[in-house]
Amino acid sequence: MRTIFIYLLLLFSVYNYSQQVAVKILEQNEKTHYTFKGYNTLSEPVEITFQLLDVEGLEYNGQKVILIQPKDTVEIMRLKKIGKSIGFLMDYQQVMIPNEPNKLYNPTEYEKYNQGIVVFSRDGCTRCNYATNYLIKKNVDFTLLNFTQNPAHGQYMWDKLKEQGVTSKQVRTPIIMVDGVLSHSHENLSQFVKKLSKR
Repeated sequence: MRTIFIYLLLLFSVYNYSQQVAVKILEQNEKTHYTFKGYNTLSEPVEITFQLLDVEGLEYNGQKVILIQPKDTVEIMRLKKIGKSIGFLMDYQQVMIPNEPNKLYNPTEYEKYNQGIVVFSRDGCTRCNYATNYLIKKNVDFTLLNFTQNPAHGQYMWDKLKEQGVTSKQVRTPIIMVDGVLSHSHENLSQFVKKLSKR
């Protein structure tokens, strides 16, 4: 009986931990802009993918991926107002990224991705879908690492960004790596993938 009680207690604790909201979204309605900030309530880094749907009255540039350090608050988006009435649906996903030494991935196993083209993508990312579909259509060999479905890919991506001196904690997807060198937040994504098809 005692064993069953302890098991149920552990199960309840794990359920509660998985259900807790790691990042609180704070909204600020300014005169000319509407700002979203994220506060990480946990003691470990959290990666969130943030997007708005059915946007009205705001100059919106699409989904962002943000890494928020423990107990830190970061600006996610500051959108210019372009209409009198504002409307949107907010959607975000969060993944806890352990600090060293508890890596989600084995660095040795990921060394194979330092050659060729790698596309880091997220579920629900239209820009990711565009890039991958274009490369498939042009018969370009590449590896797709979806870090919604596998958080280890996300931790690997953030580690690579840090390794290459990227200090920004906000990037627009897709993140594309060519022979171990990452690029992100492409202003002209179509032009970038066209160059990749001519390698």
